[in-house]
Amino acid sequence: MIGSYFKYATTSVGFGSIQNSAWQRLKSQRAAMASNLASAQSTLNSITSSFASAQQDKITGLGTLAANAAIARVQAEGKAKAAALTKQIDSAQSALNDAKSVSSKPKFVSWALPSTTVDTTA
Repeated sequence: MIGSYFKYATTSVGFGSIQNSAWQRLKSQRAAMASNLASAQSTLNSITSSFASAQQDKITGLGTLAANAAIARVQAEGKAKAAALTKQIDSAQSALNDAKSVSSKPKFVSWALPSTTVDTTA
């Protein structure tokens, strides 16, 4: 019971106690370095993955923008062609309507006779 209250002095010979030997400190440092390297590698992998994902998102976004621009261009060309075709159809319909209205009117021919003058003095 008294022994638990007192710490007894120990003597160490050589390189110190076994718990604090240079080999133990070296092993402890190597383990800490390995842990730090593993943590750094994990962080680098996470960062690399984030950059790769961002690059892929950029490529996908640029592809989407290019596709949308192409679709808009094709739609605009289609609308322009449809407008031109509609204009041609309207012009043809107008010409047809004009032809029908001219042919449905009665045709009157007016002949103008040349005026003849009679010389009564001779």
